[in-house]
Amino acid sequence: MNEQPLSETPHSVVLSRQAKIVLGILTILATLILLLATDLMARAYLGAKGAPQYSLVWQSSDKQGKKETVVDRRLSQGLNVLDPQLGYARPAGGPTSEPAWRRPGFRTSGDETSGAALRLVVLGGSTSDPYYESDWGAWSETLFTRLNEGPTGPAVVYNGAVSGYSTNQELLKLIRDVPALAPDVVVSLSGVNDLNFSHSLREHPMVSPYQLVMLRTLAGKGHQPPRFMPNLLAAMRSGGEKDTQLTVTAGSSYEMTDAEMWRRNVELMNAASAQMGARFHVFLQPAMGIEPGYMPTDSEAELYAAMLSSKPDYAEKAAAFYTAARRHCEELMYCTDISDVFAGKTGLYHDPRHPNHQGNKLIGDTVFKTLFALDSSPALAESALGQTPEQ
Repeated sequence: MNEQPLSETPHSVVLSRQAKIVLGILTILATLILLLATDLMARAYLGAKGAPQYSLVWQSSDKQGKKETVVDRRLSQGLNVLDPQLGYARPAGGPTSEPAWRRPGFRTSGDETSGAALRLVVLGGSTSDPYYESDWGAWSETLFTRLNEGPTGPAVVYNGAVSGYSTNQELLKLIRDVPALAPDVVVSLSGVNDLNFSHSLREHPMVSPYQLVMLRTLAGKGHQPPRFMPNLLAAMRSGGEKDTQLTVTAGSSYEMTDAEMWRRNVELMNAASAQMGARFHVFLQPAMGIEPGYMPTDSEAELYAAMLSSKPDYAEKAAAFYTAARRHCEELMYCTDISDVFAGKTGLYHDPRHPNHQGNKLIGDTVFKTLFALDSSPALAESALGQTPEQ
């Protein structure tokens, strides 16, 4: 007599279903672990090659891939255009349609057709950038007014300062663009953007981070990474590169402190200005927290505290830079330290790194008094300016 197979009991059916669920969960976990391990190894491979690395398994659009694209807020707002040497620059016509922006990269104040006019070029970062005149003023306009009201006679001021530029970009712009302006005087207000290499690559200070992104993009290395398994797919692509693949170099690397970089650049700017027959002078700019004797308002103190909360090491690095930069400035006859120009005063900052309208007016007045003799003579104050080639 044949035995009939026992039918599954309700209890065995439950166990079978639970086992399938557990097996499914374990399979999913094992798959995730395998994907994570694979992408982690690919990430290590990219790091060893010096290539961009991405989030593990899934790359969201607001991570590094987005930063590796050329079109960011500087370009999307029409404020700048791509520049092969500077990374980005003001376009012809400037960010506005004002006639003053008729020269690419410079805002012109005064009648440059007047042959008798003194021609002065201003270089710097956002504190000097004429685009932000409505936000915190423009000390170059105060200087322009003082020049044309004083004994120096008519003057033309070409303001080539751009937000985010350090003395690295200033030097390159001076060499490339300023000779066409035939200036008599070149003035730089700098320091804050050189602090801690905040706007340059530490081992390649003449290259701005934005410039490197642009070059990587043009070379095909700044593409948006895949969302899924970005490191693995990027490693697979890089592994198949041919010798003809475009690559990017930032040149030879070398070590120097941020203050040493600042001094080297201003010395080269003085030499370049002398070569084109112009006198050069650099001013070490003020910034909140580094000038002794300044009395911040409650709102200014709150802004500075908020900045320190996001950058805990800022005060220490700023103090180290300015201590060294002040020492360098004392050794250069064409340098004036105005980092303490606000000592004993209050209410002169728009934010911790930018003076407001009143602060910029004081800077403009100070620059004028430093550069030009305040008497009946229209001559430049020889002792305050760098040497011309003949001297």
